[in-house]
Amino acid sequence: MGADSDVLVIGAGLAGVAAAVAAQDAGLDVRVIDRGRRPGGRMASRQLRETGTDCDGRIVDHGASYFTVRDADFTEVVNSLIDRGIVRPWTDTFHVYSEGAMSGVRAGPMRYAATGGLRTVVETLAEDVTHIECDRHVDRVEIAAHAVSVEDQSASSLALCMPQPQAEPIVPPGVLPDVGITWEPVIAVTMVFEQQEWIDIDGVFVNDDPIITWIADDGSRRGDAAPVLVAHVNPVFAAGHLDDPSGVLPQTIATVRRVLDIDPLPVWTWAHRWSLAKPIAALDEDCWLHPELPVGLAGDAWAGGPRVEAAWLSGRALGQALAVRHSS
Repeated sequence: MGADSDVLVIGAGLAGVAAAVAAQDAGLDVRVIDRGRRPGGRMASRQLRETGTDCDGRIVDHGASYFTVRDADFTEVVNSLIDRGIVRPWTDTFHVYSEGAMSGVRAGPMRYAATGGLRTVVETLAEDVTHIECDRHVDRVEIAAHAVSVEDQSASSLALCMPQPQAEPIVPPGVLPDVGITWEPVIAVTMVFEQQEWIDIDGVFVNDDPIITWIADDGSRRGDAAPVLVAHVNPVFAAGHLDDPSGVLPQTIATVRRVLDIDPLPVWTWAHRWSLAKPIAALDEDCWLHPELPVGLAGDAWAGGPRVEAAWLSGRALGQALAVRHSS
């Protein structure tokens, strides 16, 4: 009996969707499964509810803050999303806070945001994928010489598009490479205020602080001037609160108020845990493909990341590599 599909992709973040599209474009039958309720992965957005403010119903990014563009092919993808009104150029300048004061601004590449939240980038690209099943948790993948299976679903090959520490428990021991990459956690804290009580900023890099590393003005990022801030907690501080993310709120709020010289307290707060927020380094190889077994890895720990763009490049490379192997 033949496999149910040519390629099974686990993970519907940007890398997984890029892998699926690339394999599908090569003529393969592709199926994607993800444990989340919607595609997006760490490009995550949430609709605000019960804040007691006009921000109810508004989208806020609590995963990746923005993305940059270097690669010519990814530039084409982004330009298409801009033409469709999904993506917009945001800013090339952020403030810098160090040694207890704002020390200036730092210019860099253009950062891109999405009016409807960064999740919509992945959801839009996923429109081209024929089969996506969300809200499905995978406990175990069986891998043989020429096929893989998840419960009652089989495929000729498997694309694991997720942080490797998440992939390792679901595959047989010794299948995945020992790449020696450490992943750091982040807790994202969303704060809603009655009105803007801080200087005009897009974002602030907070240097050498034990509590936070970054503040984004989500009203600036979204382009609607809403009084919403999102702070990323220092990975060391976050690591001590993964079992109780809300435990970071008092110190995080106090630090944000100090950095931005805000007097009133936020009227609504929420802390979201990312146990595997990003790799502290990345490999130059575009992706990894097992030399004998029909399984590969892709994500922002490859393709010179960690960057959002690297996740797309890595996923596309894996999808193309699986297509080449399938045709040989």
